[in-house]
Amino acid sequence: MDRKAKPAWRRLGKEIRTARLRAKVTQGQAARALQVVQSTVSAWECGTRGMQADQAEELDRVFGTSGVVIRAWTKANTPTALPEWYEEVGQLEALMSELREYQPLVIPGLFQVPSYARAVLRDTTPLASSGDLKSMAKARMQRQVILKKEDPPKISVVVEAAVIERPVGGFDVLYEQLGYLLGLIDSEAIRLQVVQPSPPFHPGGAGPFRIYTFPDKPVVVSAEHMGGEQLMDETMLVQHSMAVFGILQAEALSTRASRDLIRKVKEELDNNEA
Repeated sequence: MDRKAKPAWRRLGKEIRTARLRAKVTQGQAARALQVVQSTVSAWECGTRGMQADQAEELDRVFGTSGVVIRAWTKANTPTALPEWYEEVGQLEALMSELREYQPLVIPGLFQVPSYARAVLRDTTPLASSGDLKSMAKARMQRQVILKKEDPPKISVVVEAAVIERPVGGFDVLYEQLGYLLGLIDSEAIRLQVVQPSPPFHPGGAGPFRIYTFPDKPVVVSAEHMGGEQLMDETMLVQHSMAVFGILQAEALSTRASRDLIRKVKEELDNNEA
């Protein structure tokens, strides 16, 4: 059965291959030394199969690498502050020429202010440590550098009306977040539309998703779920997602009406504080 390569395993596999080649050991020789089949060694190097600590230690002995492989194994098997899917999203955003995103629950991460981001992450990852939350929030802020590029990607967003009213982190945080969002809209960094409250027809019931377009790569769709984010590039799924997004845009308020609605909600928050 084919296995999907994991980023951590790929990094470990690269270290194993480098060490093996430097030691001038063939995959077959390494396999015989560890009493496994050659395809297992190949899978380790390709990052499609995990290995045990004692196997990493044995490879160090076979290669004469004094702990290089076991250190790489330890790093690959140590939980990091950022989930693998979280790192991949940043990589996609750095390369994309266009982004289309539908979000029914919260302000999209690419447009969140720090206080809002911390509140969202705290709510959605309650078991994460304070250090992990800080690292994820910092990474989310760093992703926003693409909005300031000389030639930024074209970004179109559709959100539910409840998103701009939900006081994630409190009303003060929402007030700050809406102000930042209006700035992005007014500067034309993003094109945002709001789905009217209680629409009679609503195609967004499947949940949040993003459509990434690149200048030299196939279109990729990502769908959010509790375990992270699933990336897909199958033609039918991509076409389906693009069709749904088009319908959402058609059913949502215009960009001008959406901006006016956001400004109205922000002003109401300001009046309530007064």
